[in-house]
Amino acid sequence: VIQRLGKHGKVKSSETRTFDVNFYYGEEYSRLIAVDDKPLSAEAQKKEDAKLEKFLAKLRKESEEGREKRQTKEKKQREEGRAFLSDVVNAYDFQIVGNETVDGIDTWVIEATPRKDFHPTQPHAGILSKIKGKLWIDKKEYNWVKVEAEATDTISFGLFLVRIHPGSRFSFEQQHLNHEVWLMRRFNVDGSARVALLKNEGLHQEDIFSNYKKYVTSVRILPVEEAQPKTPAK
Repeated sequence: VIQRLGKHGKVKSSETRTFDVNFYYGEEYSRLIAVDDKPLSAEAQKKEDAKLEKFLAKLRKESEEGREKRQTKEKKQREEGRAFLSDVVNAYDFQIVGNETVDGIDTWVIEATPRKDFHPTQPHAGILSKIKGKLWIDKKEYNWVKVEAEATDTISFGLFLVRIHPGSRFSFEQQHLNHEVWLMRRFNVDGSARVALLKNEGLHQEDIFSNYKKYVTSVRILPVEEAQPKTPAK
């Protein structure tokens, strides 16, 4: 849900977009299925089908060399993500400021204050010194349940094409699905930004994740003689 705000916080426009998120050949793909809670028109549906087919065709035709390059790139991104988390740990002083129950989960409330002597090691990690926040940590599994953050200074991306202004707020919530895995439930942005050197714009965006599906596959192992195709008798 994206709401664009006027000068005094009044909603100027609002749009709801619903996506089906799936994985094909190990790649994540988000497919638009509804706008403003209404199914797509036949023409819009045809365009989305064409986009998906183009995405699948590219992966089907991918060479072994191309697949290896893609997997190497994905591995590098995962390693950079883990390194970024190390920067998060080093960027803040953490202090327990209370205890709260969030959706039935007992948590510690931890305040994160930027450290003045922090030196980032990863791209974009420098923004951490411009963000303060709180974390709600599950007392049993030590996973984060909720995070609230606020920009304390202007944050720029892409050679100043995007500038997030001080006071902008972000929040994240996770759910412990089936007591098996932690997955994103809600992401909120509430603030103002300047995009591509255009006018400043107030924005409220809420992303809600639901209807997770667990896929189960089964494999049947056959004896060699049963697995081999039989040669017809002459």
